[in-house]
Amino acid sequence: MSNHEVVVAVIGLDQPGVIACISSVITRLGCNIREMTQSTLHEQFAGIYLVDKPQELSNETLNAEIEKAVALKKMRLTIVTRDYEEPSGEPVPSEPFVISVYGPDRNDIVATFSHIFGAQQINISSMRAFPIGEGSSMQVFEVSIPTDLDTRSLHRVLLERAKSLGLSLTMQHRDIFEAVHRVTVI
Repeated sequence: MSNHEVVVAVIGLDQPGVIACISSVITRLGCNIREMTQSTLHEQFAGIYLVDKPQELSNETLNAEIEKAVALKKMRLTIVTRDYEEPSGEPVPSEPFVISVYGPDRNDIVATFSHIFGAQQINISSMRAFPIGEGSSMQVFEVSIPTDLDTRSLHRVLLERAKSLGLSLTMQHRDIFEAVHRVTVI
């Protein structure tokens, strides 16, 4: 029996038991969850599962079985199942960085900085935006910066753009960010 990789995306109203419901169906159908990530935002659930499934199990059947289980539990979720796509070409050597932008809340922060990243072929691997006080917000971008890109020049460009918007910005290699923010429990 050969396996086939698929991506299962789940979004909708969060409630206890969502992951149990989805993972139970995946397991019952002989699939294996290789990786998954999930988050909630204002009581909205979002989960992405990378699943190895038996080749003979169609994406449509997997999706339908999850939808049936979700309906039985009266959960309000949308399920999308699709083939996993391998990136084409050679991976670009890169280094992980964490870039934080904070200050007065504006509606153009994410668009502005993601545009700069895209133009420089910088991939955003994770991003979070949240309020940090009355009228202020923070956006934290975890990015992969190509090693052939001058990070000092990039940092200057980002700082200038942040300043022009009345914002502050920090940029750290992820290893340094994690070392600084690691909490030791004694």
